[in-house]
Amino acid sequence: MLLQLLSLSLAFDDVRFFGSIMFTDPDHPDDKPPTVLIDHADAPPWFTLTNVDPDAQDPGSPAMVEADRIMRFILRYAPDRIGRTPFDFPLP
Repeated sequence: MLLQLLSLSLAFDDVRFFGSIMFTDPDHPDDKPPTVLIDHADAPPWFTLTNVDPDAQDPGSPAMVEADRIMRFILRYAPDRIGRTPFDFPLP
């Protein structure tokens, strides 16, 4: 299954960040978009993901895999996008 990023929303304050990622399936554009919620965590990988579809909580589901990949990229290469620095997210 190929997913395309539809929306990425992140909010942050001095302590934590949270948001959501929505995807679209180009083969099924009229389907409800897979949506993953993002929340801050105090230990690596520094975030938790929750799929809004209760039947798609498997970390191997396409939306969860893609959301994980996007968040790891942001925290590693663009932490300033959520008001942080690379030193806020040390690698294990």
